[in-house]
Amino acid sequence: MKVLIVDDSNDKVRDILAVLISAGLSEDEDIDVASSAQAAARFLKDHDYGLMILDLHLPMRLSEEPRIDGGAYLLKEIGRRKELRRPEHILGLTAHDEAKANAEPEFNKGLWSIAKASSDSSEWKEAILEKVRYLLARNAAQDAPSQVKCDVLFICALRKPELTQLKKAIGTEWEEITLPGDATAYFRTVVPSKEGQGLNVVCCSAPSMGMAASATLATKAGLKFKPRVVAMTGICAGREDEIDLGACLVASKTWDYGSGKFYGETDTDSARFAASPHQLVVDPIVQTATEAIMADQTLLDSFHSQFPGNRPDRRLSVTFAPMASGAAVQADSQFFSSIERQDRKVVGIDMEAFGVCWAARETFEPRPSFFVCKGVSDFANEEKADGIQEYCAYTSARVGMEIATKILTRG
Repeated sequence: MKVLIVDDSNDKVRDILAVLISAGLSEDEDIDVASSAQAAARFLKDHDYGLMILDLHLPMRLSEEPRIDGGAYLLKEIGRRKELRRPEHILGLTAHDEAKANAEPEFNKGLWSIAKASSDSSEWKEAILEKVRYLLARNAAQDAPSQVKCDVLFICALRKPELTQLKKAIGTEWEEITLPGDATAYFRTVVPSKEGQGLNVVCCSAPSMGMAASATLATKAGLKFKPRVVAMTGICAGREDEIDLGACLVASKTWDYGSGKFYGETDTDSARFAASPHQLVVDPIVQTATEAIMADQTLLDSFHSQFPGNRPDRRLSVTFAPMASGAAVQADSQFFSSIERQDRKVVGIDMEAFGVCWAARETFEPRPSFFVCKGVSDFANEEKADGIQEYCAYTSARVGMEIATKILTRG
């Protein structure tokens, strides 16, 4: 930011320079000094100034005596002469009441201020310092990278297979976004919609599995991109006999199945765990959008057939049911029996869903819609089916994008 000092008093100019330098401005690069209205006009022809500090008791030329209306005259010239570049802000200084009264009409037009300057007061110096600090902070905020907003934010547990398959599923060109001080890699694209306006989509992945990592990422990315919808896609474990391998599960509610309290001695068999989960239920618009997709088997068949890899023999289906989250991967065939006491309709488990949903619900207004859509890649038992993880990540992303689109374009 450049500053123009217009003052014929060398002592006062030195005081002003000291204030400006203390605020971080460079005397050689950021500050010009004019001792008369005529000299100031020459500077204003050639430079743009963020601030002009103007002595109101000012000579027209160096050879003349200062005039009570000298500062007011310069302001009128700035308004009258098109070749003079008007400073963004002007701060008037004077020790003369008459000069202040003379200049106030012109200062009021520009919503500028006048400070009473005298050798026995420091208030005018503080006024300069505060004005400069404000302008520098404002300029720094304007020069910073602009807020990147999006319609849909996808949070993935890991880069592979979830994020990799999501980017393939949406099938558009992705631009990588790097933000200062943030090690996370974000990817942005525009997805066409039937209404003609594209949807801005951002996706990212956490550095590790688990609720803490995903909740932290969802919070951070949500604050950065201000999404209208937050979605999580990827893979989960399903409840055998309740859902097929390869099917998509959209969580009707989520909770932390490890939330509760141990009673008794934790280092003996007498310890028992009393669950106390807090369940988050999704917004009804998520259910409406999901049910519309569940009924469109032609659409689901297209998602199934378009996956460029090994596919399950059965057709793709979508289930809307409860999903619980916990801190560890489960490989126990009796596990679902142990948590059905928390919700007898539970169909899926993962390590992240509840954390992402909680982060989305607890963010600042306007809060986004949120949901989790994951493909069932195993039954949380000893017989893992890792061969369909990529398929599950891909199809959950296709279904998730369709749900988000219906939410954003409803009505």
